[in-house]
Amino acid sequence: MALVSVYQAPDEMMANAIKDLLDQNGIPAVIRSFQIPAYDGIAQVMRPNWGAVLVEEANLDRGHELVEGFLASGDDSAEPADE
Repeated sequence: MALVSVYQAPDEMMANAIKDLLDQNGIPAVIRSFQIPAYDGIAQVMRPNWGAVLVEEANLDRGHELVEGFLASGDDSAEPADE
C-alpha cells in the first residue's frame, strides 16, 4: 500500500506527538524528515516544515480525524497536511 501524508510537522516534537497519537489509536505511522543532518537546519529554510507523518492510504480519513481532534485541543501552531 502507498503511504500518504496525514500531517506536515513544523518540528520534530510535533511529528513524534502525532505519530504516537496515531500508533496509540491503531494506525501505523512513520515519520519522514525533510532535514539534512550535515547541513544543520538549512533544509528547513528552503522548506517550511520539518517533515511529514505518513500513514497507509486506507487509514488517511481516520488519521485526519485524529490529527484534527488533537490540534483542536490546543496547539494552534501546527498545520494539517496538504491534500
